Amino acid sequence: MASKKPTMILLSKTDLTQKEVEQLSDSDAWALIYSRRAKKVKDERLQVCFTGFGVSEKESLIELASQHNFNVVKSVTKKLDFLVGGISAGPQKIEKAELQGVQFLTADQFSTLVTTGEIEHL
Repeated sequence: MASKKPTMILLSKTDLTQKEVEQLSDSDAWALIYSRRAKKVKDERLQVCFTGFGVSEKESLIELASQHNFNVVKSVTKKLDFLVGGISAGPQKIEKAELQGVQFLTADQFSTLVTTGEIEHL
């Protein structure tokens, strides 16, 4: 029979019933808990970061990105796909993105990308 801690975890994190959990040995209960952790699905959406925009324009771009299933992040990381910059975009953030191979876009280019799937070159 699973001890109290794995029982509580399994009841809260799975669809197992109390009876099903009670039938598990401690080692089986922990194995099930750890196997569920390993199966967490990675977020495979394209990542985009917005920088150098006023509040209302940035909110509009975030809404547009969300509607088109982009993952909006706040910083430049190795997983970033697009850095979209406005008039006040900092040169250090742009340089960091370029060094990591991140594509830099203007707001207009990003709008074109989400509506047509293509990047309009300036």
